[in-house]
Amino acid sequence: MATLQNFESEIEKTRGIVSQMRGKMEQSGAVLDQFAKADTKLGDVNFDIENARISDVVNQQRVMEGNIADLILGLEDATNTFGAEFETMKSYTGYEKFIGMFSKQSMQRMRTDRVRNMSLAGNLQQLLSKSDTIVGILKEQKAVLDQRYKQSEASLIQVIERRKGTMTSLQDTQKRIEELNPMLMDIENKIAASTDQMTRAQLEGERSALATEYNQKQAKEQELLAESQTLERYTSMFQTFVDSLNNQIAAQNTLINKLTIDTEQRIVLYKALEDSLKTAAQQDVAHKINTLGSQVDTAAEETMAGIGSASQRHIGDLLEMHEKNMLSTQDIQRRKKLADDAFARRFQTVMDKHNSANYVKP
Repeated sequence: MATLQNFESEIEKTRGIVSQMRGKMEQSGAVLDQFAKADTKLGDVNFDIENARISDVVNQQRVMEGNIADLILGLEDATNTFGAEFETMKSYTGYEKFIGMFSKQSMQRMRTDRVRNMSLAGNLQQLLSKSDTIVGILKEQKAVLDQRYKQSEASLIQVIERRKGTMTSLQDTQKRIEELNPMLMDIENKIAASTDQMTRAQLEGERSALATEYNQKQAKEQELLAESQTLERYTSMFQTFVDSLNNQIAAQNTLINKLTIDTEQRIVLYKALEDSLKTAAQQDVAHKINTLGSQVDTAAEETMAGIGSASQRHIGDLLEMHEKNMLSTQDIQRRKKLADDAFARRFQTVMDKHNSANYVKP
């Protein structure tokens, strides 16, 4: 569970997992690169070590992705909470209404001070900062994964080709053994039927040569069978490794895409909330104009001006900070739905755990 208060510790924990994953991933990748070379021999001990290491990478991958997915959901919770807080700024508090019973101007000034004193974009800046940190981790890891995936995929292809070569040699050896069997039987029959010592000696020499070749081919067959089985096991194991890298890249893309869309939506959302505050203040001014004619209440003007200057300053800073070509709200909502759907398909279990937990709102 991640709240804004313990976000930093959660992020650091995730960094640690990513670092461990990266170390083991590089070790397995190096072994695969080495094993792709035709003269490399690996035994059962090596297989068990690598298999355990790859299993660790796959397990840590799930933990890391789950942690980051949970952090993203925590950011969404915080966004919703801050949005609700902003909504309360459009109306007067109970105490302000009480003061308004005695002085409307004092009531409006109090709300103006409340709006001015609250950093309208401060919470959003916290969210964006944490989003940027997480995106940074994801993009850095994705760059490492992309490079390792290309290298490992090429090495896996070499291993597969190496096994194909071994299978071809095995088939050729087995074919030769099948040819030698009848040849040996034939020469045995000739020796048995021969009465001439010279001919018999010559046939026995041929039989000895054939028997030697037969024994060599049988030994070679066993060697190639063992090599083929070893290559098959390693091919399967390293295929799992490469598939894991591919899955990690897909997960990184899903997480990065969701965070990017969420960031755009947060900026637009907070801009809309602040605009609604200005609208509420403008309605106060309009009401005073209708009520008092040309005499506009000074406090109402101050409220609108205070909200306007605060919101424009903060939102301007945020837009400049991210320098995005902001698209329409409808387009962002459309893209967010696609990103949310992809996120839900990949991290439904994390979402279920998150939604069932008793999360503490910031």
